[in-house]
Amino acid sequence: MNDVAQDTKPKGLFDRSTKGRTLAPVSVQVERGRIRFFAKSLGETDPIHFDIDAARAAGYPDLVAPPSFFMAIEAMADEERSRLDQPSLLQVLHCDFRRLLHGDESYTYQGLVFAGDELRFDTKIVDFYEKKGGLMEFVQIESTVSHPDRGTLITANRTLLHRLG
Repeated sequence: MNDVAQDTKPKGLFDRSTKGRTLAPVSVQVERGRIRFFAKSLGETDPIHFDIDAARAAGYPDLVAPPSFFMAIEAMADEERSRLDQPSLLQVLHCDFRRLLHGDESYTYQGLVFAGDELRFDTKIVDFYEKKGGLMEFVQIESTVSHPDRGTLITANRTLLHRLG
């Protein structure tokens, strides 16, 4: 009977006991230099992303981060977790980088991110599932970026996967 139970147990690499776990929130400070670098890397030409005077003339308090800046915020959150001696999301999940792939992603933007913002980054491990008879395992993740006065600015829903076969 134990053999049957073992056969039905998922054989993936992710730590599935983390389902429903919320990582400790971290705060990050958005720096002008990071926005400038990121915007230029993307080929942005709108000066609100790299010229403070242009951003202020357009009615913004400081440089405006491009929408895809979420990934830079997540990297900053990982840096902060490391500084605080906390594990990153990928460490908590037990990701194997030799087999890890990026799956689906969707972002909901409720507000803009500006240079100088002090933001809170929250992440929850939502669910795990398999496909192709267990040859692929998936984890669904939800993260939010929020500002103390302006509320939630970005909600990200993403899926990572391991190819097991």
